[in-house]
Amino acid sequence: MSPSVPSGEYPRSTNKQGDGSMIGGFALTTPENDLVLKTVKSIDGGNSWQALGEFRGPRATHDINNPFPFILKDGRVLYAYRNHDRKEDGTYTWFRISISYSDDGGVNFKYLTTVDERAPSGINDLWEPFIRTDGGKTWSGPKTISGAAIEARDGMLGIAPVDNNGALIAVFETTDGGRFVVDSVTSPDDGATWGNHQRVYTPTGGPKKGAGAPQVWNVWGTLVVSFMTDEDRDSTTGYANCATKIMTSTDGGNTWGNKFIVFDDQANWSGMALLDPSHLLVMAGINGRGATSQKVQLELTERIYG
Repeated sequence: MSPSVPSGEYPRSTNKQGDGSMIGGFALTTPENDLVLKTVKSIDGGNSWQALGEFRGPRATHDINNPFPFILKDGRVLYAYRNHDRKEDGTYTWFRISISYSDDGGVNFKYLTTVDERAPSGINDLWEPFIRTDGGKTWSGPKTISGAAIEARDGMLGIAPVDNNGALIAVFETTDGGRFVVDSVTSPDDGATWGNHQRVYTPTGGPKKGAGAPQVWNVWGTLVVSFMTDEDRDSTTGYANCATKIMTSTDGGNTWGNKFIVFDDQANWSGMALLDPSHLLVMAGINGRGATSQKVQLELTERIYG
């Protein structure tokens, strides 16, 4: 996804569109120490990518990252991202999630709106989901879906439909005894209420190993979760030395199995995108290779989508 930019990380992409195209995005740091969000386009299912546009901010005073491109029905491209302010010593002074938009396919962007913002106050980073039905112009207030009654660090959220009847599943990393694991909650009513807190994955390899930064996708009835983990590493560098793995569920996320390594290199902050009823694109930022994508074929026949 970033063939000439080996520092590309946190890759994300839209699903494959009717014309076969996909809009992707990733983050990088330039030699001038600017933080840049790039947009790229693929017309061959993620096999190759062409550069489109970008927007940036100075690292000393801004922290822009975590890009999420999305295409509306009218063709407008929305680009959600974290957009924090900080001092030169790295101290954060303001948290926000912003959205910019492009009406020329992802080449040029203009600011659209801020989903939520707040001053730092203890542990109050922005992870909550938000809902909007007006093309992203205005947004609801935050809704807490997990962690309200426990002391844990829930974050790095991914949400996907479970079926065609309004059921949703959210996956996230959380702390369990000092290490990161992957948990989930579900909603039966399109995000109005949430519950059914369950464990998705606990890493092997001892109490210092972690699994986190999950995403979840519904591939025509098979739920697929991706995450990064250092469970197979001998080192103790944590997330700095991870592989990207996926697992599947055919019962709405109640049970998970078929663990599979997609990227065994140092691969972080994985994302996914739907290609067709049997294939998805898994992406990760790989050390020395930048933002990288890999096509994965599912061979499960038992589906729950309906």
